[in-house]
Amino acid sequence: MTVSFSEISRMTLFRGFDASFIQLLDLFFVENTYEAETTLVHQGSLQNTFYLIFAGEVEVFHHVDQVRVSLSTLAAGQFFGEINLFDPGLATANVITLTPVRTLEISNDKFSYFIQHKPELAADFTFQLAETIVKRFRNNNETLMQELGKPENILKAQQVDRGPVA
Repeated sequence: MTVSFSEISRMTLFRGFDASFIQLLDLFFVENTYEAETTLVHQGSLQNTFYLIFAGEVEVFHHVDQVRVSLSTLAAGQFFGEINLFDPGLATANVITLTPVRTLEISNDKFSYFIQHKPELAADFTFQLAETIVKRFRNNNETLMQELGKPENILKAQQVDRGPVA
């Protein structure tokens, strides 16, 4: 892995970890690079990988009725696929690189191995990850509540409740 301790230690997910922990990442994480416009995750496909972005940007989006709906843009220091560490399954969104991207990746299998062989470090990492996931969930929940509270969306919901007009 060519990623340095100073690069990793600046990332929120790894703050507070020492150099020996960062060296362990080399045993469990794989570094990859991708060109712009590369699809990393296909909505509905089997997914078991956690991606940590070191450089570049990706877009997370859904296709709804053949319309591309952007959910977020993620950049260096952010991650996606965290649910796959605990419960691999079908991807709930698409992820495409917007620029050349450098990542660190770990599969569910390697993460399980990490937990078994380095439980103390895995617990610290998992706590940091969970804290970030909870913050992301709260932010998404607030955004959803704001969207649902808009008058035009309330009107749409009322129309759906009434059913089709005869």
